[in-house]
Amino acid sequence: MIEVRDARKWIQNGSRRVDILKGITLTIPAGQFVAIVGASGSGKSTLLGLLAGLDTPSSGEIWLDGVPIHNLAEADLATVRGKKIGFVFQSYQLIQTLTALENVLLPHELNIAGSGLDQARRLLTEVGLNERMDHYPVQLSGGEQQRVALARAFVVEPPIVMADEPTGNLDSTNGHLVLNLLLERNRKAGTTLVLVTHDPEVAAMADRKIVLKDGLVVEDTLPFVASTTDPVAARSDNG
Repeated sequence: MIEVRDARKWIQNGSRRVDILKGITLTIPAGQFVAIVGASGSGKSTLLGLLAGLDTPSSGEIWLDGVPIHNLAEADLATVRGKKIGFVFQSYQLIQTLTALENVLLPHELNIAGSGLDQARRLLTEVGLNERMDHYPVQLSGGEQQRVALARAFVVEPPIVMADEPTGNLDSTNGHLVLNLLLERNRKAGTTLVLVTHDPEVAAMADRKIVLKDGLVVEDTLPFVASTTDPVAARSDNG
């Protein structure tokens, strides 16, 4: 679903070049839940931005569902983003002049033919906001705004959902609720989920953990596949 080939990102500060990502190569198969972790400044959010097509690498390649997004024109890149990726920001990024329902509906109107009104209403009901659809972001709590952002990310039914510290601004109760909604989408719809987090508990729930340090992958822990006769796995499967 996602392939990164020696992706590098740097910025030029006068005559000095600052290297943010120093050569990242990885593949993320469809349906996998990947947590990207690392200290502040390690390149986590930069990498996520490249994967989402929100930024372009200085060199290297990014392939998204078979499409080489690293060299697409902006209009084509916007089309790919709009149909293949749902993105959840830490700071919600809702449009303040639109209601919750209008915020959720917007990606559908921009990218999908036909009415998405029923889909937007259904998603807001699923995230527990059926009574808040006509409220503006300023009238919603942080947890409610993030749930609107989740519904917005899901509305076009993208094969990939990416989230940058989606629980970072929330209390533990709302954080768990938002994380559970993301996991439910990953498990029930088979959505590929790529999540940047500082929270070790969140990372521990992922199929795979990728650790960045100084712009490089220093650890890539693949999921543990248990045999069907493993009693520990059997107990876990049985709850």
